[in-house]
Amino acid sequence: MDLKELKKQLPSGAIKEIAKRANTSKSTICIVLGGKSDSPKKPEILKATAQYLKEYKTRERKAKEALIKALEA
Repeated sequence: MDLKELKKQLPSGAIKEIAKRANTSKSTICIVLGGKSDSPKKPEILKATAQYLKEYKTRERKAKEALIKALEA
């Protein structure tokens, strides 16, 4: 998956959170994930993005499990 496709799949608010974690601006995140720049912050941005997505997917999975459990009760 390329960076542009990854950016499209991020949930609302993700850019802001990733910017906070990478200690950079939202515009820098958008530029890097848009494939328009090889910023010196790119490794930090990619690490923060991976961390964010891992946590997001875990929360999403747990929410689905809880919903299924509630529906079965």
